Parts: sequence; C-alpha cells; structure tokens
Amino acid sequence: MCGLLWCCLAATAQTRFDYFYLEAEKYRLAEDYTTAAELYRHCLDINPDAAEATYHLGIIHVYLREDSVALALLKRATELAPDNPWYLETLAAIYLGQRDTEEVIPVLERMAAIQTRRSDILERLAAIYHTVGRTEDAIATLNRIELLEGKSAQLSVTKSEYYMEMEQAEQAHAELQALLDEFPHDMNTKIVVGNEYRKAGDMERANALYQEVQRKEPTNAYLQIALLDYYESAHDTVSFGHLRDSLLYAPSTEDNLRVMLMRDYIEKVRRDTTLRPALMHAFDVVLTQPQKNAQILILKAAYQSFVKVDEAALDTTLHRILDVEPGNQLALSELLKHYASRNDFEGMEDICRRGVNYRPEELGYPYYLALALIQQDKTREATEALEQGLRTKGDDEDAQLVSDMFSILGDLYAKESADSAYEKTFAAYDSALVYRDDNASVLNNYAYYLSLRDEQLDRAEEMSYRAIKAEPNNLNYLDTYAWILFMKKDYAAARIYMDKVVRPTETDEELLADEQLSGVLFEHAGDIYIQNGQPDVALRFWRLAIQRNDENCTPLLQKKIKKKKYLAPSHK
Repeated sequence: MCGLLWCCLAATAQTRFDYFYLEAEKYRLAEDYTTAAELYRHCLDINPDAAEATYHLGIIHVYLREDSVALALLKRATELAPDNPWYLETLAAIYLGQRDTEEVIPVLERMAAIQTRRSDILERLAAIYHTVGRTEDAIATLNRIELLEGKSAQLSVTKSEYYMEMEQAEQAHAELQALLDEFPHDMNTKIVVGNEYRKAGDMERANALYQEVQRKEPTNAYLQIALLDYYESAHDTVSFGHLRDSLLYAPSTEDNLRVMLMRDYIEKVRRDTTLRPALMHAFDVVLTQPQKNAQILILKAAYQSFVKVDEAALDTTLHRILDVEPGNQLALSELLKHYASRNDFEGMEDICRRGVNYRPEELGYPYYLALALIQQDKTREATEALEQGLRTKGDDEDAQLVSDMFSILGDLYAKESADSAYEKTFAAYDSALVYRDDNASVLNNYAYYLSLRDEQLDRAEEMSYRAIKAEPNNLNYLDTYAWILFMKKDYAAARIYMDKVVRPTETDEELLADEQLSGVLFEHAGDIYIQNGQPDVALRFWRLAIQRNDENCTPLLQKKIKKKKYLAPSHK
C-alpha cells in the first residue's frame, strides 16, 4: 500500500511539474520573462533537480543581464545533465563572453568528448590552449582535427609555428615537410611552406621552393607576392622594384594584385617621401592602360588628397573616375564639394545632374542642383529639380534636408506671378514644418508672406517670434517681426525691433557699408518711422533704400518720398 501511495504521489508531482513547465515555456516564448521565471522557480520547488527548468531559468537571467545568477544556474544545469551538449555550449558561450579561459577549458573539453566530430569545438579549444600557454595541448588538439579532416596547409602551418614558439625547430621543419609530402604536386602548398621558411629566416629553403614553383608555374600570382616578400626580407631593393614594376605594368596582371601593389607602394611613399615622383610615374604608366574599374583611379585620388596636390589635378582624377564609373559616390561628392567651395555653379550643376541620373536615391543631389540653378537664375529648372527629388524621396530621408527642400520650393513658388503662387508657397511651407517644425527659415518666410498678404497676422507673429528666438541676431528675421507688428498697427513695438536692424544712430555711410542691409530693410524702416510720426527719419531711410539700388524695394518707394507719407500696397 505504501509503494502504491508513493507512485501516486510521484505521478501527481510529475504532472504538476509538466503543467507548470509548459506554462513557463509559453511565457518565455512570449518574452514575459518575469512570469516565466516565477513559473520555472515553482517547477524547481516541485523538483529541485530538474535540469531543464534550471537551464531555462538561467537563460531568463541571461536575458535580464543578471550574469552571476545566470552563470550559477547554467553550471548547475550542466552538473544535472553533464552530457547535454546544448547546456554545455551555452555555458561555454558565457565564459567566452567573459574571457574566462580557465573556466571555459573544462567545458570545451567535455563538449569535445561528447561531440567527437565537431572540429569547430576543437579549433576553439586549441586556440585557448595556445592563449594560456598550453602549446603542447594545442598541438595535440590540432592533430585531432587533422584526423577528422585530413592534412591541410592551415593546420600544418599553425602547428609548425607552435613548434617554433617552443624552440623545437626540427619538429616545425618536419611538420612542413609532411605537408609537402602530402601534396607533392600542389604549387600553392610549396609557396605556403616557402613563406614559413622565409618568416623563420631560412632564406635558402624558401628560395628553393619558390624557384621550383617558378619553373613550373611562372605566372602564379601567389608566387609573385611571395617573391616580393622574399626580396623585401632579403633587402634586395633592386629585385623587389623590378618585379613590382613588371607586375604593375603587365596587362595580364589581375586587377586585385595591381591594386594591392599600388596600396603597398603608397604605404612605402608615406614612410619615404623621396619616392613620391616614382609613385606618380607608376600611376601614370598604369593608367595608360584601359581601366576595367576605378580602383586605381580611386587610389590615386586618395593619395592626391593626402598629399594635398593642386585641386585642379585632383579634379582631373575625379572626373576620370566618373568616366569609368559614372555613379561613383566618392568622385561625385568630392567634386561637388570642390565646385561649391569655388562658387562654380555650372560645375555644381553638372555634377548634381550626374548624381540625379546615376544615384536617384541620394536626395542631396536635387537639393544642391536647385541651389546651383538658383544662383544662375534658372528658377524654373530649380523648381523642377526640387519637385522631382521630393516625388522620389524615401520614407527614411533626413528630416532637415526634406524640410529645407520644401522651404526653398516655397520660396521659388512665391516668386511666380500666377494667382495660385501663394497657395503653393504656403502648402510647401506647411510640408516643410511637418518634417521640422523648428525650421527657422521656413517660420520666418512663411510669416513674412502672410504679412505681405495681410493674412493670419497672429499666426504670422507667433511663427516670426519663434524664428528670432532661434536666431536672435538674424537681421532679416528681426525685420520680419517688426514688419508684422507694423501690419498689426503696433508701430511703437515695430520701431523697437526695427532699430535692431537699421540702427538710426549710425551714419548713412556706416549703414550703406553694411551689406546685410538690403533696400527693402531701409524701406521698412522708413515705413515704420513715418507711422511713428518721425518723417525726417523716415525720409532718410527711404532715400537710403534708393541709394542701395538692389531692386528689392516696392514700386511705391518714389511716391512715398514725394508725398512724405506711407502708401500701402495691394495685398492680394
């Protein structure tokens, strides 16, 4: 009877455990780690030796970044189920993440004993043995890999290097010889072994192997690289230079090898500047050949930029890159930067049109294209460039760039004479503020055009005030705010802000010398002062607006001076 009762109780406990374990799994997979952890703990209350609950509770603590608790639970899980490879692998990963080589070694050894055909575990174990100075164990582990996978250059070279570290040169040599015996007809194996002899300073053995390969495969690319390293190690600069140049200039040389040689050449020139003329000659000769890609030209441009050559020479190289790769981002961006720094708007236009055609996903090209076109008074083309760019913009574009493009588009619409111009202008400004509601330029221009139309002046004042809060010393923004106050007939407040723009205490010469003060700013100052009952000051500023002669003033300016009073333009 007691035995039967015990069986019933055990069955009941197992049933309860299974239920709560499945519930815990459900919450873990739903990423409700707190609930899952409580349920796993309840499982362990039922069965403290349940490896699966212990392991998964440890994983929960890994997710919660409670490393010490997680580590204790995972160690306990591997003790409860010492042959479970997944538990061991997780524990090993924790130790490796902590760089705890002492603790990870027995775990990896256990893994290797259980999963005897997993060479990746053996590779990791060999590397750690070597790291902690157990080089003999590392070699023994590499031998186990060799039994699984067969002899390979990588394994043999690594073992040879380990033997050399232990000052066992004969064993190192025997390892390399065994590799040669295994692959007696493989020329690349001979090159690999020759390289090892060269690094060990055994130049005679290295040279013998290289010469053997050269007799059988004189065009072997790996041999050429090995010989270059050999000549450099032997300080044979004449042979090195002769071989390097022959490889650089030979049409049959693979592109990747030629690029590698030029990179190495550049590094040498950085250490020895007397070689600069020779390097430039090498570039010139190499680039007389047809270029399948722009790699050499890009190297030349990078070097020219590093040594700060004349910008025109660099531009020539960048244009040659575009001849080979019309959409090359490096060349396009560098040329755009150069043309912009010189205010060469035709050059900017050319580069940006290339960018629009070949890199339509880059929104910067229509943006800078529009700026270049505006500077050339090609406003219609600038508008089209912005409209096209904004039609094709992606969802993840830079918000500031998109906002600025809508801002410029609104400014361009405002210059159109069509009745719908302001409607389009305000729509563009609204779009700009969707992307950046703090875009000061948009806030200012939007407010100004509203004030010119005598519309929504309260909204205009609010936007203008936000603009001057962002840039309190911007004269145009201050003028806009003063003008909005003027339109609201708050003439005294308008004068306070306008005095920050056109300072009445300065002489006419000083005011005209300030290139920031346009004709319209002088005219606005005059309008504000006339409404403040100071006609003499008003006439002075209106006359300064005439002297500025920048075509920004209203057609009513001469009449204002003649009649000595403010004349309001039509707003619609």
